[in-house]
Amino acid sequence: MKTVLIFEPQAGGHRENFIRLLANGIREHAALSGHFVFFTAVEAEGVSPGISGRLAAAGWIEKKRLLWKLFCETCETIKPDHVLILELTHLELPLALFGSPCPVSAILFVQYPELPRGPKFFSKHWKTALLLRRASVRNLFLLNGETSCGWLASRFGSLAHFIPIPDPVPEIAPEAGFLLRPHFGICAERKVFLFFGAISRRKGADALIESLHLLSPATVAGSAFVFCGEPEMDYRRPFQQACAQLRAVRPDIQLFVENHFVSDARMMALFEQSDVVLMPYKRPEYSSGVLALAAKANTPVIGTDGGLLSRLIRDNGLGLTCPVHPRELSAAITSAVAALPPVDPARRAAFVKRSDPELFAQTLLEAVLS
Repeated sequence: MKTVLIFEPQAGGHRENFIRLLANGIREHAALSGHFVFFTAVEAEGVSPGISGRLAAAGWIEKKRLLWKLFCETCETIKPDHVLILELTHLELPLALFGSPCPVSAILFVQYPELPRGPKFFSKHWKTALLLRRASVRNLFLLNGETSCGWLASRFGSLAHFIPIPDPVPEIAPEAGFLLRPHFGICAERKVFLFFGAISRRKGADALIESLHLLSPATVAGSAFVFCGEPEMDYRRPFQQACAQLRAVRPDIQLFVENHFVSDARMMALFEQSDVVLMPYKRPEYSSGVLALAAKANTPVIGTDGGLLSRLIRDNGLGLTCPVHPRELSAAITSAVAALPPVDPARRAAFVKRSDPELFAQTLLEAVLS
């Protein structure tokens, strides 16, 4: 029987959802002929959590070093036949340089074929080619990555399998009794715009705040903004300063910031009770769980006009896209106050159906055991 190590010692973001979906998939599919060992910071039924405290406090370079050390030590202890890495980002370069002690499958979040051709694209292409030749990579999974998988398979198809997987939408009941508008003191006449998740420049928080400065008094009178998420470490102080400046210059704008953990139930209630979800992301090469949650809640989005995210919004009728610049964002918000971005019911429903959590777990588990 094959022993598979599921390795993700970090916490936060998508990780808890992914790990719990895999743990559920293993329990529900008795026919899976494998022994699964989790090394993870997340507690779930059938999962023993690892340690992530030092990782959370580490800088980018130190995090890579600590993760690589943990990876090697864990492989030496468990001696797995196969490792499933749930986020390849920090381990990609060490694996490319030093190889892997055992066969590897991993989720590749940065879908570099979506990038414009330039230094970043060619750097990622070189790193991926080196990774596939130096490490024993069996499968690379890409979230909503049909386009990137086809491109990668045409160039590296003899070295690994490139498998698109859904960005799963978990089944979450909204928090009973939570009412967004009374909670923040927002009247019924205002449209509520939600910006959810890690608050950072790469997710366009700086451009979004600048766009709010440009709103007309009429648009401000018809809108309210809820930012819910923890600012990334290098953006905490700039974010606080930007919010303070906005409040000083535009006291007429209703801006509410909750930069602390909220439960899954509260999260779902926020998505369902908001009028628009803002996604002005500056990284066009990622899928997004926020988009899947907005689609599940039937709430339209305003998102970036480039790359994978833009294509997912357009092709699935989930809202509108615009350039991530203050003037264009301000115009999009103004338009949404007048009339909400359209959502195509049939295409949205099909997208939610494809974002099936059971299919996500089944695809990963079957691939690592094949």
